Amino acid sequence: SGSVVDDDDDEDNEGASAVVPPKAEEKQTKKKKKKKTPPPQPAATEIDISKLNILVGVINKAWEHEEADKLFCEEIDVGEPDGPRQIASGLRAHYNVEDLTGRRVCVLANLKSRKLMGFPSHGMVLCASTDDGSKVVFVDPPEDAAVGERVLVDGYEGDPATENQVIKKKMLDAIFPDLRTNSNGVASYKGVALTAGTGKCVAEGELADAQVS
Repeated sequence: SGSVVDDDDDEDNEGASAVVPPKAEEKQTKKKKKKKTPPPQPAATEIDISKLNILVGVINKAWEHEEADKLFCEEIDVGEPDGPRQIASGLRAHYNVEDLTGRRVCVLANLKSRKLMGFPSHGMVLCASTDDGSKVVFVDPPEDAAVGERVLVDGYEGDPATENQVIKKKMLDAIFPDLRTNSNGVASYKGVALTAGTGKCVAEGELADAQVS
């Protein structure tokens, strides 16, 4: 009886060996195909200024935060169908509240909403600051740039990251060190100007060699 079992096994094995190779080949080809696709991914996930969604906005309203003596609360229109955003900026040491209303600004829009001293802030207004922080000024978009227009950098095209990706991949830590004004006060990424409309984004007063964030 043992030999019969052996014969069955042999038949099973033969049958299996006849059936398995095609599947194995399929698996191999699938594996090969899978192996070919990953190489482009590093380029696609490269972190640069194109991952930031910087929009031209206008401050509709501004008021002083009741509890934080450094913060302004702002309502900023960035051309979104949902209406204006609320954003907090730590600029009270550098501006008066009346300086803000009606002002056009550059807004970093793909940031998660977070509470600053209880105020839900959804985004960040780009400013240029001296290395010691003694002077902080707005980065002004060009006059002919439309509200809601995306600020771009030549040579760095691509869709912006999601709000979650910006946080998870610590994109600001990777991008901000290369975001500065040049000797003419033009906001630049790796030496290439931030542009909108037909012009360049310039720090107020052409503040030169300053960190932009």
